[in-house]
Amino acid sequence: MSCNIVLKAIGLSKSYSQGSEEIAVLKEFNFEIMEGEKVAIMGASGSGKTTLLNLCGGLDQPSRGVVRVCGVAWGELDPSAQASWRNKHVGFVYQFHHLLAEFSALENVALPALIGKATVFDARNRALDLLHRVSLGSRVDHTPSSLSGGERQRVAIARALVTHPSVVLMDEPTGNLDTANTESILDLLAEVNDDMKISFVVVTHDVIVANRMDRIVQLDCLNFGDGEKIV
Repeated sequence: MSCNIVLKAIGLSKSYSQGSEEIAVLKEFNFEIMEGEKVAIMGASGSGKTTLLNLCGGLDQPSRGVVRVCGVAWGELDPSAQASWRNKHVGFVYQFHHLLAEFSALENVALPALIGKATVFDARNRALDLLHRVSLGSRVDHTPSSLSGGERQRVAIARALVTHPSVVLMDEPTGNLDTANTESILDLLAEVNDDMKISFVVVTHDVIVANRMDRIVQLDCLNFGDGEKIV
């Protein structure tokens, strides 16, 4: 399924209760991500970057406002339908890879496709293709403990791509990597973006990472109004 606007946040607000105090993390935030667009989210610690990703991925509920993925609002779906829509349209990559320790690279990558009702044959072939694409064709049977940090993150990226989602949400994906591995991951994202037309939303503190995206949205500590396009 192709959609021109893959992700849209409208009037997005999120507050948390801390005792008798209400802490606003996001307030009336608006932005949209187009098909095939790469967007960096930057801001100081506590500015709501990870909260924004969780709301965009339907992992948390906003206090007010709406998030639409390919035209469908998370709030319009029951939990089962949310899980299905998320599996189909949204990939996730975190600073820590969150790979299953007892599974091989191949099994880790294939798992979301299997959850999405792909056949074992199809899921395996998709996973193999992606592992070759991320230069891990010779490591498919290795478990995470026998892979380097850069290799584990490549497996995590392949896993995020296996359902061919509309958008991949990435939270500090290079935060634990050295400069060489960071550049390699950024080259990989550019290649995948060009070949597969998948959108990327990347939370980062790293200006080098941000400058490899199409534009940067800067969050301040209250995020009134529209997300600001910096470049």
